[in-house]
Amino acid sequence: MLKPESRRLVLMAQVWTIPVLILVSTGIGLAAGYYLDRTWNSEPWFSISLTLLGLAAGIYESVRILVHASRGNGS
Repeated sequence: MLKPESRRLVLMAQVWTIPVLILVSTGIGLAAGYYLDRTWNSEPWFSISLTLLGLAAGIYESVRILVHASRGNGS
């Protein structure tokens, strides 16, 4: 079992990953969409759809992290 101070640090680290998670997942979606648009000459449809999908995935995972953190499961 973690000490209360260590648990708080783990919790803070989990919550601080949220902005990075959202940015990275959105960026991956944008890069994949851009590549597919260039490959299949379908601009801007893949870029838009995969960027939104990446954003949604990042938000979904962020909500899961916040729910996990709010339940007091700091590890």
